[in-house]
Amino acid sequence: MEGQDGKRNNDSNQKADKRFALWYMGWSSLDKRTTLPMLPWLVAEIRRKSEKNESGPAQAREVQLYLSPPLIRCVPANSSNPSVFIFEHKAQFISRFIHNSHDLSYFAYLIRSQPDNPESEMACHVFKACDPNQTII
Repeated sequence: MEGQDGKRNNDSNQKADKRFALWYMGWSSLDKRTTLPMLPWLVAEIRRKSEKNESGPAQAREVQLYLSPPLIRCVPANSSNPSVFIFEHKAQFISRFIHNSHDLSYFAYLIRSQPDNPESEMACHVFKACDPNQTII
């Protein structure tokens, strides 16, 4: 039994929260007519808008992305209070992960606003990794 308990402890340590330093470029809702080939264009558009704006909601900002199963929480990088967050999702509701093959530092994911409703609106969240060799998801 002690061996089994020791193994459980090791398993729980492997599931520890992970934190990544990223730039949050922004998000956009998807039109129901959006197709998979259109997603790179959408990600590029979000990226362009965030890089152009000097202020406002589309401004790129430094964040910490916490992976704490089953949640993904995006927190401002300068916040010392982890209960203050930009958004939080259940990881299981991410429907697609998008990685840019031309610029490995950018990635995005799609999530449904109401996961139980297949007709609900989808949103695309775009990030830039501070280290392009960093594995996120």
